[in-house]
Amino acid sequence: MLKRPFTIQFPENPDTGFSWDIATSNGLEVMNEKYLPLEGEVDPEISGYRRWQILVVSKGSQKITGTCRKGNQVSSCFEIHINA
Repeated sequence: MLKRPFTIQFPENPDTGFSWDIATSNGLEVMNEKYLPLEGEVDPEISGYRRWQILVVSKGSQKITGTCRKGNQVSSCFEIHINA
C-alpha cells in the first residue's frame, strides 16, 4: 500500500455551517482536498461531499482522525486506522 493513493469522502453542507476537518499521522500525506457540490435537487442537510486524496508515505500503523463541526461545536467524529 506504500505510495498508493486512496480517497475518502464525507457528506457536508458548508451553507448551514457543517464542515469536515481531518488530521493524519506522519506516514500519510493529504495530496488533495476538495468540496464537491451535488447537482440538481439536493437534500437540505447535504449539499455535497468533502473529498480527500491521501498518499501512504511510510510503513506501519497510520491514522486519520476526522471532525465535523458546526461553528465551534463538534457534531461528529471518526477514526480510520491503516496498517501500511
